[in-house]
Amino acid sequence: MTYDVVALLERMPSDEDVLASLAATGTEHRVRAVSGGMVIQLCDEQEVPLVSIDTPMYIQVPGEPMRQFGAAYADVPTPTWWVEIRAAAHDAGSRLAWRYAEELVVRTGGRIWAPPPAAQNGAEHA
Repeated sequence: MTYDVVALLERMPSDEDVLASLAATGTEHRVRAVSGGMVIQLCDEQEVPLVSIDTPMYIQVPGEPMRQFGAAYADVPTPTWWVEIRAAAHDAGSRLAWRYAEELVVRTGGRIWAPPPAAQNGAEHA
């Protein structure tokens, strides 16, 4: 099972935004690209993936964030850039996913969606 976070961004993240967000997760992780560069993974020292970050998707359908995540996301404007971040379902993975998403939103504007902690085996959001 994974802990999934979605960053709904106001603009396409630049390479600098992605690198700064990766750096915000800490320097002890290894970074690798998989799936032809479409996914970035943060790995532990044994190369075990902790977090997988998908390439941003451009969402133009009005109301799509609300349809996916509920009425609390009705104010998310479209178009938006959608970045899925999946972590191993343990506290360390969920913290990395959340920290990456937070920094990305600080840099580009937007909002973060994550399921309630109880739905993800007690993983914390902060």
